[in-house]
Amino acid sequence: MIMDPVLARSHHLDWLPGCKVHFRGTNTYWRIDEILTEKIRTHDESRGTIEELTGVCRATQINGSDNWEEAIVKVKQQLSPWDDGSNDISSEAYREIENLQKLTENHCTSTPTLIDAIAFDQDTTMCFPGGYLVFILMEKVPGQDLGHFNSLTSEQRDDARLAFIKALWEFRSHGFYHHDPRRQNIIWDRYLKKCYIVDLEDAEEFGLSFSGLDPLVEFSLWNLHGKEEKSPDNHFDDDLMIPHERKDGWMFTYLEDLTNFLVSRIRC
Repeated sequence: MIMDPVLARSHHLDWLPGCKVHFRGTNTYWRIDEILTEKIRTHDESRGTIEELTGVCRATQINGSDNWEEAIVKVKQQLSPWDDGSNDISSEAYREIENLQKLTENHCTSTPTLIDAIAFDQDTTMCFPGGYLVFILMEKVPGQDLGHFNSLTSEQRDDARLAFIKALWEFRSHGFYHHDPRRQNIIWDRYLKKCYIVDLEDAEEFGLSFSGLDPLVEFSLWNLHGKEEKSPDNHFDDDLMIPHERKDGWMFTYLEDLTNFLVSRIRC
């Protein structure tokens, strides 16, 4: 999985590559090979306000199960104290684990499989001794994120959109909604013509019955309605696959009808 390269490195995790992590739930040992991205977020919760570092890393299994050789490890490290002095993990870290676990249990094929997760206290050599350090081990899905969408040919963009709609349909049918709809949170395998939705710390399970999708709304929200990145309501120079705006929208309640409609637009 190739992630968005534009996120700046904070260097807080420079100690991590080469480290070995024991995941007790699966009794497997993993070596952290490479830090792909880092970001720092501020969390405002009832316990107070903290900064949290998130790193996405490539990892290789060195001992344990035969089921996985490579995986992605998402690391969440507390950088500042809660007001109440606790070292409880953030709601965002908990939410990502819970979302991955539920989608894995529901056999969702359009999100990474959760393999294991574990939390430690930071030691005295780390940036916030006693704070939490969470490792979330998940499937390394094939493909590249769609941050490079503008470099694709028209045919490739259409293939990516069709794969994305199928992935989003499955994701939403499990009752989930993503609050950070960006190209970079979609992984596209151009060879298998399949997409995966990632970064599930920003997803939420509403538990509502799924009634279908409006392709114009979804392509606009996820910035897939044209070659260049633009606002969701800017439909100047949209690609042919994107339907025009209309009063009643374009809601489809069956996936096959939706994909047939999108294909028909590029065959006109």
